Amino acid sequence: MANATNIKLGVCSVNFNSVDLGHTKGGVEVSYAPKHTDITADLYGDTPIDKYLIGETLTAKVPMAEKTIANLRYAIPQSEFAGAANARITIGHKAGQQASVEAHQLVLHPVFEGTAAFDIVLYNAYVASTVVIKHENNGETIIEVTFTALVKEANADGNYLGLIGDSTK
Repeated sequence: MANATNIKLGVCSVNFNSVDLGHTKGGVEVSYAPKHTDITADLYGDTPIDKYLIGETLTAKVPMAEKTIANLRYAIPQSEFAGAANARITIGHKAGQQASVEAHQLVLHPVFEGTAAFDIVLYNAYVASTVVIKHENNGETIIEVTFTALVKEANADGNYLGLIGDSTK
């Protein structure tokens, strides 16, 4: 039976490595994409008989509205803090940097939820996408980043990337 109280509205807070990344602008978007391979046989041509899961991608696109050096450091994990009191970041590493070293837990919490019942958690989130910082005269400067979940191998099968719901239970 339909229940109108299940219709939710609102923004979420963004917490990365236990740090609140502040305001967002334009909405946070979470995507899950399974990847399958088709099993076929000559008798049926290209029509799939079955499918096997060969990978999964869990991402969170976060448009950060607070332009700070700290947020830029989170957006560009290959960067390094430099200068007094983290006054700037420097960019440019040699090839071969391991992503999992800079991967941390990302928690998206619906602000108007009284509980953690609809939290989205990426266990090992890492920014490996292009980071665009757009400066224009008729809008806020937004730092849009896409966090991708890396496998947390210590977890059980079916729980490698993240969860939706209360992580405290």
